[in-house]
Order: sequence, then structure tokens, then C-alpha cells
Amino acid sequence: MTRYFFSILVSLLFSITLVFGQDKNIEITGTIIEAGTKEPVPYVHIVNRALGKGTVSNTEGRFWINMTKSDTIQFSAIGFEPYMFTLKEQVTTDRINVTIELNTSTMELQPVKVFAYKDEQALKKAMIAMDVPIESEKKGIQLPGFYYGPTKEVKPNLMNPISFIHSKFSREVKEQRKLAEYQQQENYQNLIKAKYNESVVIELTGLPEDKVEEFMNFCKLEDSFIGRATEYEIAVAVNRCLNDFEAIEEGK
Repeated sequence: MTRYFFSILVSLLFSITLVFGQDKNIEITGTIIEAGTKEPVPYVHIVNRALGKGTVSNTEGRFWINMTKSDTIQFSAIGFEPYMFTLKEQVTTDRINVTIELNTSTMELQPVKVFAYKDEQALKKAMIAMDVPIESEKKGIQLPGFYYGPTKEVKPNLMNPISFIHSKFSREVKEQRKLAEYQQQENYQNLIKAKYNESVVIELTGLPEDKVEEFMNFCKLEDSFIGRATEYEIAVAVNRCLNDFEAIEEGK
């Protein structure tokens, strides 16, 4: 009888150990790299949906997060396919270092119809019928007896006052060029702000105004991506961020 109760007690202790072992937090650290180039991937969203917690990889692709054996960690980044990470049952350690390889994602484009004209004459007619804007060439007044072709550069000197004055004030020309470059950069920044701002986020996500700033700090899109991306590509990127953001919000 005593042996029977002893066996039951051992079984219960073993079951409790298994249950607590499965719920034990395991520290996951590692590096995220691109599968093809083996280069680190920064700013990857890493979300444990079961715990409702997440983090972001640093500029070197390094990260740290907690999970249990039953959890699934999702890795997602703009331009890459999502990756799901799970633990094997035989894992007994409480700290694991891993390397996550992300594959670049391919975007399906709309089909384009390509056809050939039946002959050269049909091609010429189609080209003539094309509505192509032609800039009008502005020509100055040309008088007979004067040469209007290319001229050789004349070095500035006192005998050539026009070139001398131009050389003297070349600093102003350089300053104007710098000003034009600054204005071009300012226009680029205005383009970035116009394509991704609070109003755009509200329209795409439906988030309340008091959550927009927090979301934009979480979903940091690179200026280079925003500058070349279409509205559709920005919407896709924001939607991916929103899924991760809402998962973290639900866990709070």
C-alpha cells in the first residue's frame, strides 16, 4: 500500500515539474541577418503574440526577448517575408542564442500587355498620333554677318570687363548654387512629410489621435523607402506595423 501511494506521489511531482517547465521563461538573444547577403537587418519587429510583448532589433540586427516553449515569436520587417520562431520540446536551458535569416519578399506586379505592330507603317502612324509634349525652343534674335556658334572660354582680365566682373562675383554664384541644393533637400523632406504623416496614419489605420504619435515611433519607415515607395507600398508597410502594434497593445 505504501509503495502504491509513493508511486502516485512521484507521478504527481513529475507532472508538476513538466507543467512548470513548460511555462518557464526562456531568454532568446541573437542576430537577424538577410539570407542572401548575410548582412544584419535593423529595425525588425519581434512580437511574442502569446505574451503580448515585443521589441525591435537594433542597427546591428541584435535583439533580446522572452518566451516559453509553447510560444511563437514573429519576426517582420519591410521588404522581407515574415518568419515564425518556435522552440523544440527537448530544450532544457533557460537562455538561447540564435541567428534568424530573413528572405527578401517579392511583390507581385500587375500584368502588362505587350504587342507588336503589323508593319513599320503602322508603327510610324502610332508614334505620330502619340500626345507628347514638346518644349518650345527659345531662340534669340540672330543678325546676318554675326557668328552664333560655340565660343572659346576667355580668361577674366581687365581687358575683358564682363568676364572679370563674373569672376569677381563667382562667390555669389556658388552661394546661389548652395541655396538651390538646400531648397532641393527641403523639397525632398516636404515630400517625405506629405507621403507619411499623422493624417496618413489615421486614414490607413483608423487609430485615435492620441495613439498616432506612439504608433509612428513604433513604425519607423526610412526616408529612402518613403521617397521611392508608392502609396500602396506605404499602406502595406503601415498595415504590417499595425498588426504588430495591436498585438502589443492587447497584451498591455
